[in-house]
This record gives sequence, structure tokens and C-alpha cells, in this order.
Amino acid sequence: MSNLTKEEFEAYQKVYHKEYDHNAMVDGIFEEFADEINAKVVSSVQDREREMARNMLAEGDSVEKISRITKLSEREVLKLKKELEKTEEAK
Repeated sequence: MSNLTKEEFEAYQKVYHKEYDHNAMVDGIFEEFADEINAKVVSSVQDREREMARNMLAEGDSVEKISRITKLSEREVLKLKKELEKTEEAK
């Protein structure tokens, strides 16, 4: 580096910064993409847990058991139970 002229060094810095900026942009896009994928996976798992809880409620399983197996809170299971009861009443 010490053998470079001022102009060569400035040109090198421009290329280096351009490459650094490009890499930072790519990293940012990758992080955003990874965050989006992770959010979709989490949402999908939660949807599956709720569906399992609904099925277990329909089979007559207890709120405590459903909470323990699905890892949903008892509050969430009770909410699903009320939703199912409303659906049944509407039929």
C-alpha cells in the first residue's frame, strides 16, 4: 500500500468502499430474508399448535392437557375453546 501514489490509493479506496458497501447491502438483504423466513416458520408452527388444540378440544381433552402438549398457554386454549363453542352454537 505504501508504494501507491495518492491517486492510486484514492482509486483503491473507492473500489474498497464500493465492495464494502455492496457486501453490507447483501448482508442486510440476507438478514431481512432470514428474518422473514423465520417469522413465517414461527407463524406456521403456531397455526399448527392451534389446530392441534382445536382437534383435542373437539375430542374432549382438558385445557391443562392441551396446554401441556401444545405448549399454548391455558389462556390461549380457553380462547380457542370459546371460539369452538360459538361455532357449535351457530350450527
